[in-house]
Amino acid sequence: MGIMKKYSHNIIIIFFILKLITIIFSFQSQLLAGAPPMNKDPIPSGPYSFIKTKHLIVGVEWEKSFLQKILPTNYQNLSIITGGINIFNSKKKQPYSPLSGSFGWVDLPVKNNVEKLIIFSIYGPNKTINNIMKSVYNLESKMGSNKVTLINDNAVATSSISNKNVIIISASDSENCRESSGKDLYISQYSKKNLVRKNISWKTEKLCDLQPTKVELKGILEKYKIKKILWSKTRDNSNIIIEEPVSKIK
Repeated sequence: MGIMKKYSHNIIIIFFILKLITIIFSFQSQLLAGAPPMNKDPIPSGPYSFIKTKHLIVGVEWEKSFLQKILPTNYQNLSIITGGINIFNSKKKQPYSPLSGSFGWVDLPVKNNVEKLIIFSIYGPNKTINNIMKSVYNLESKMGSNKVTLINDNAVATSSISNKNVIIISASDSENCRESSGKDLYISQYSKKNLVRKNISWKTEKLCDLQPTKVELKGILEKYKIKKILWSKTRDNSNIIIEEPVSKIK
């Protein structure tokens, strides 16, 4: 009788444990059902490589009115604010296809060098590349689409958000074409507490000089006013490597 009583007691304990596990599992399932879906596209680690890109790049002198409000304090009294806009895309299938991007920058003189502060950017239509720019490089990047068309000696580039053009650039009279390569240092975040830099290395089969004919900023970019267009270049069949960011806590 003692053995049977002990056996029955153990059965009751096991039953309650199983019942408790069932209740916990059911509760977790309900929580997960109401939770947002898990990210199916995790952010890949850098460096990030783009292949077979074509670019239309213009150098400009910016009007001071708006930029002086957003530039770092020690650069707000620059007598001339220069910078530029780079629009690119690639039709080559690759990890971030369909791949395109555009960004505007301001030249910041630093000792004997010039660093480029990114002031706006548009990446897409691939969502991952836009998420990389926001999550990894701390850019306030917008989802959009960018297109560069190079025909004969002419070039046209557009950037759009929600199918509406916000940047239109054109240039003509392509000349002095050559192979080239380089490395640019960009600042993707400049705040009171943090400074984020990224190096972009590039190599192109065909770098050409052109005469810029039009630069138009519309919509959310209309506040960035251009005083003068300084120069224009195209890059065709380019390869780009964007290194992982370097963050400096101030």
